[in-house]
Amino acid sequence: MLSAQPRSVSSLAREFRLSRGDVEDDLRHLIRSARAAGHAIVIEPARCKACGFVFGEENLSKPSKCPHCRQSRILEPQISIAP
Repeated sequence: MLSAQPRSVSSLAREFRLSRGDVEDDLRHLIRSARAAGHAIVIEPARCKACGFVFGEENLSKPSKCPHCRQSRILEPQISIAP
C-alpha cells in the first residue's frame, strides 16, 4: 500500500479500522524492517498550512499546533516506500 502512493497514519488507521496509535507503532516497525531489507523510506514531514513551518521527520503523527505561529492547521506526515 505504501509503495503505490504516500499515506498518512490517519488514512491507514481508517482503512484498517484501527487506532492511530496502533497503526503508528506498527508503521515504525514496518519502516525498520523495510530499511533493513534495502527499501528506501520517504517521509514527507508534517507542515503548517498557515506559515509553512516544517516539522521533523521523526514524528509520524500529526502535531496539534505549530510552534512557530500557534495555528492548528497542520498537514499530516506522508509515508511511502520506494522499491
